[in-house]
Amino acid sequence: MAELSIKKDGGLYDVQRFEIAGRVSATTVGDFEKAMNQALQKGNHITVNMSKVTLLTSVGIRVILKTYKQCVATHGKFLLEDPSQPVQNVLGLSALEQMLK
Repeated sequence: MAELSIKKDGGLYDVQRFEIAGRVSATTVGDFEKAMNQALQKGNHITVNMSKVTLLTSVGIRVILKTYKQCVATHGKFLLEDPSQPVQNVLGLSALEQMLK
């Protein structure tokens, strides 16, 4: 099960920081997607720490790409921070690793 922790950064920009742990799959992606949608409504600078993610499936990639595209469209920033080895492997295989850094 994925655990989602939301921390709002009080710096110069209104950056919303998320930390995800566990599996990001069809059974757990709902909370992640909901949090990303809410974050996009509040601003366009989002950082997602994925250092504790043990599995990332295509539905998780879909949420990440959707959020990234919406951030870019509103001149915001989207950053995947400290991706775990399983996340790096999946992003590397899907040729998204460089785009999302």
